[in-house]
Amino acid sequence: MKKIINILLTVSLIISCSNEKTKENKEFFIFEPDVRLFTTYAFMNAAGFSFDWNEKMHPIRVEVRTYLDSILDSDYKIKINNYYKKLGGGVFYGYGAFALNTGLPPDFKIICDTCENEYLKKFNGYDTILQDFYKKAKIDILWELYKDRLEEINLQYKPYAELALKQITDYCRVDSNYYHNIVGHFHYQQIPLMSHFTAFFHETGNDYWVISGPSTGEPGPSAFYHESLHRIINPIVENNSEINKRINDLIPLSQEKLKGDYNSETAVLCESFVRTIDKILSAQYYKSSDDDLYRMIENEYKLGHILSFYLLENLPKYEYSSKTLKDYYPALITNIDINFEKNRWIEYWKNKKQ
Repeated sequence: MKKIINILLTVSLIISCSNEKTKENKEFFIFEPDVRLFTTYAFMNAAGFSFDWNEKMHPIRVEVRTYLDSILDSDYKIKINNYYKKLGGGVFYGYGAFALNTGLPPDFKIICDTCENEYLKKFNGYDTILQDFYKKAKIDILWELYKDRLEEINLQYKPYAELALKQITDYCRVDSNYYHNIVGHFHYQQIPLMSHFTAFFHETGNDYWVISGPSTGEPGPSAFYHESLHRIINPIVENNSEINKRINDLIPLSQEKLKGDYNSETAVLCESFVRTIDKILSAQYYKSSDDDLYRMIENEYKLGHILSFYLLENLPKYEYSSKTLKDYYPALITNIDINFEKNRWIEYWKNKKQ
């Protein structure tokens, strides 16, 4: 009997060790490029997306656009351009998010039957269009030419992923395993077919996706800050809807620059918090001066993120406290002097005109 018990204990130990090894070996960060994203942004370019925040498009985008222009006939280009204009060219998030909720090509079968996202609702029937585009543009051949180059780009950011999440969780004072506990896989994708300096996050099932346009800077943890911060900041803001109404009078002022984007209390607060903390973490990592940090925040203010100066001035009080950002958040919103922020905005732009 004792021998049997010892055998059972040994087997149990082996199974336990095996399970632990499986957990350790489970890849959390995924940098493998996604053919669905490649296809949908190739479509976007072929259909009429030609804007870039940088002076020059990424070389891969130029090459792919040249190829698509040569292989697609004029009638088809007109057809997909009409679809693109109907949706509006600024919904680059929707093109990516829709693609991530489909199966692999060539079918692009919808696999998300609970998508209530307003952007995705606009894309009704886009799976059929993707199927057709994938075949007409011979994306399978194009993908073979570029997938290794795309993975090389993504992997340049791998050494900074864990560091970035640690900086974020430390700053927001959440569990150091916050992302690991709630996310199955954390995907990082840099898409040269998008415009420079654009990015978004999306969740599919238990996976978290950070999708970024090409960068002009060197790889570093800052590539992860903005979109990853949204995973912590957004729920904090959304759970304080009543107190958030305090900033309602600031929305029309911010819209003078935002022009329809971030046009609610929740959106303004989420984006202001994310952008300000992003710059604070960047300044800490790169050891930027106070003047450099101020200039970075001022750039956000110029874009219309009207609370960025306020947060720069008041987040240090949170940093010196012992509270989590979630617990300190109500005080940050309560202490906003709305009239002061209105006057700050008016005076700032008045001085810029002089």
